[in-house]
Amino acid sequence: MRKYEATFIFRVEEDKMSKAKEFVKNLLESKSAKFLKEEDRGDQVLAYEIKKQPKGRYFFYELEFDPSKLNETEKEIRMNSDVLKFLFVNIG
Repeated sequence: MRKYEATFIFRVEEDKMSKAKEFVKNLLESKSAKFLKEEDRGDQVLAYEIKKQPKGRYFFYELEFDPSKLNETEKEIRMNSDVLKFLFVNIG
């Protein structure tokens, strides 16, 4: 297990944001991720439109995750259209 920082940008509409957030959390938990920290960073105007969206809702997670499952997890996240962008950064 390695530690990761993960940042997600969801659509700002409350129903779509909550569904996407729940999808991501359930997916990561099903892959045995252990959440260490969760932070809602709120709505922010994007520097450029992503999927025709001018704003996004930012969430930050710190988690422990098996690196062998990361590629598969990223592919599944990309399939959800309510997740505008995401990034996993290995911190140790």
